[in-house]
Amino acid sequence: MRKFYVVLAMLMVVSFVLTACAQPTAAPTAAPTEAPSAETPAPTEAPVEEVVLNPYLGSNKLDGNGIPATFFDDVHIRKAFAYCFDWETMINDVYMGEAIQSKVLSLPGMPGYDPDAPYYSSDLDKCAEEFKLADVDKDGVPAGEDPDDVWEMGFRVQMLYNTGNTTRQIMAEILQQNLATVNEKFSVEILGLPWPSYLAAQRAKKIPIMTGGWLEDIHDAHNWYQPYTTGTYGARQNMPDDLKAQFKALLDEGVALIDPAARHEVYKRFNQLYYDTVPGIPIVLATSHGYEQKWVEGRIMNPIFSNIYYYTISKPTDPTDPDVFKYVTISGGPDTLDPALSYDTASGEVIQNIYETLVFYDGEATDKFVPQLAESWTTSDDGTVWTFNIRKDVKFHNGDVLTPTDVAYSFQRGLLQGGYSSPQWLLAEPFFGVGMDDITMLVDEGASADDREALIANDPAVLKAACETVQSKIVADDAAGTVTMTLAQPWGPFLPTIANGWGSIMDKKWVIENGGWDGTCDTWQNYYGMTSAEDPFTPIANGTGPFKLDYWTPGTEVSLVRNDDYWREPAALKQVLIVEVGEFGTRFAMLEAGDADAIVVPAEYRTQVDPLVSVASVYDAATNTYLPDQNVCTIDTNKLGLERFELCDTANDRPLRLYIGRPGLTQDVILFNFNIQ
Repeated sequence: MRKFYVVLAMLMVVSFVLTACAQPTAAPTAAPTEAPSAETPAPTEAPVEEVVLNPYLGSNKLDGNGIPATFFDDVHIRKAFAYCFDWETMINDVYMGEAIQSKVLSLPGMPGYDPDAPYYSSDLDKCAEEFKLADVDKDGVPAGEDPDDVWEMGFRVQMLYNTGNTTRQIMAEILQQNLATVNEKFSVEILGLPWPSYLAAQRAKKIPIMTGGWLEDIHDAHNWYQPYTTGTYGARQNMPDDLKAQFKALLDEGVALIDPAARHEVYKRFNQLYYDTVPGIPIVLATSHGYEQKWVEGRIMNPIFSNIYYYTISKPTDPTDPDVFKYVTISGGPDTLDPALSYDTASGEVIQNIYETLVFYDGEATDKFVPQLAESWTTSDDGTVWTFNIRKDVKFHNGDVLTPTDVAYSFQRGLLQGGYSSPQWLLAEPFFGVGMDDITMLVDEGASADDREALIANDPAVLKAACETVQSKIVADDAAGTVTMTLAQPWGPFLPTIANGWGSIMDKKWVIENGGWDGTCDTWQNYYGMTSAEDPFTPIANGTGPFKLDYWTPGTEVSLVRNDDYWREPAALKQVLIVEVGEFGTRFAMLEAGDADAIVVPAEYRTQVDPLVSVASVYDAATNTYLPDQNVCTIDTNKLGLERFELCDTANDRPLRLYIGRPGLTQDVILFNFNIQ
């Protein structure tokens, strides 16, 4: 839903897993510290002050110098824009062939993914036809027959993207060129805004047409359909209430089902509605891409993990230092180490190695789960009550013993403290229903979202009642060793929802001792919506995981050291160093010299790295896993995608392993604003 609030500053951080993705992954997006390619025109920037009013409509009239606020209300206009996009150019020129067109919002293998679903393809003739069918001036005469409508009058519209995101800039340029080809009176002005301005304009619903992207939180169709309709982006489109209600009804129906086949049928109806109404244009699903030294063993390529899960990794053949793993990433490190508030990939990587959740992903599988801090669990017949048996004799890094009370407190704290911009909406929805953004909706229907002072100003009795409602949903029984969670409705993807960082378990006693919420319903509002700067748990950590925080030097590096008292067998690695290096040439030199075990490689630089690849592990869609290493004989950098690698039986002494082939996991969409404010 709101993940991109904080992750856009980390556009490249996940690129070790997904280097072709636009947000928040690496390429072809340039990070704020990564210079765009020479071929990319310099963006036009606007200062923050320009978002106070709405400068993006031009004249606010259909006079060729702007658009009226209701311009995109006409479905024919939206269809025309869809037909004017060129996916082939985007895939081949930007993603170098390593992407597929997004025909629906869900990913391959998910309920709702249907290669036979209706979708738009590039067709400039149909683009022109749809423009001529539009009735923008609402006089009942189609534009193609009306000298006062869009076909004859033309338009000028600003299309916005976040500065530095070259992928989205190119999306806009493709539309710009094709629309001008269809009608020379159609003008798209491309505007790059700094992220704060871009976000402010989005929240104010001022942007006529914009690019947006999503990196999944959980590997489930709901986490794709919801953000682009009723969630984050839907909220910013000023979408008509009746259309949003139609989407919500389908979302409610789909997420409450357990049977994948039944969910698939619901989401097929969703696909049809999205196609018919065109609130946005799905663009591409990029192919994941990851490079590492060949001496690295045991890496799990589960894309839900924020970058790398280090517990499974070893380096038995590293000739220099088999005990230390050095991952060299871009500039822009963790925002916070507080799992309740962290919603960026750089923070998530550290958190998932320090803290643990009740359940965890089963290796590379994105739909199978194994016990972690919960030994086992049961569900009620109606799927609304979950009881977790908490593992005994697990210790936090400071020596405190894990209890069910810690588990309940961690979830309660997250729901109460996490603001509108936090990941806690992912937990709020199953506990309180689809569309539940954060705790303020129980207090004042969201009026005080991300505004602690406004929240505190509410009736104390109402505040206390909201907290008590949260506590009633998550109940610990230390004597029985259980935690019982009561959901608002059956929730198909509940296990993946609690398996990620925001479901991490903290030490209640330690949190209180270090200035955190005391667990009472009289004080929780004082801790609501903390920023990373004011959160006492931004720089410190105390989990149960395989690694402990050694030190964190913001802007430089994070050091993790092995937890020798881990409840499972300790990790093979003694230390993990996550090092920030903004310039690719330096990262590449470190990789060549063997001074880095893995680096972030943006798409535009792959041709430099590919000649070093010795073996490739190719994703197999049939098994949802990566196949064993295969030798790479020759590499033709002039070819696109997998075709540039010739696999064979002949071994070679090149130093790198490449993981390639899992499609999706990030997706960009061009979004229209209905009735622009």
